[in-house]
Amino acid sequence: MADSQDPMAGFEADLYGNESPTVKTKRIFDQSAPFAAAGIVDMALHGSSESVRLKASQYVVDRVLGPVGKDDSEDALDKFLSGIEKLANQGHAES
Repeated sequence: MADSQDPMAGFEADLYGNESPTVKTKRIFDQSAPFAAAGIVDMALHGSSESVRLKASQYVVDRVLGPVGKDDSEDALDKFLSGIEKLANQGHAES
């Protein structure tokens, strides 16, 4: 259905202004994200097969906790300690 025939097109234009297709697409995705997340959780809980439930569950866990085996806190600590070591070595070299 073309926008000129869509009764909601005028309402949407009044509400959101004359937004570009890119901005409109991003807005629609942003507004739909909670529903998509709920759909993924529903698949994790009630999927038609164990494979679907496992993949959806893995997706949820990875999005919330990060991929299994990757510990960001150690990476951050390593970066911090490396930075401290560099600063200490620079100060020692300048003495």
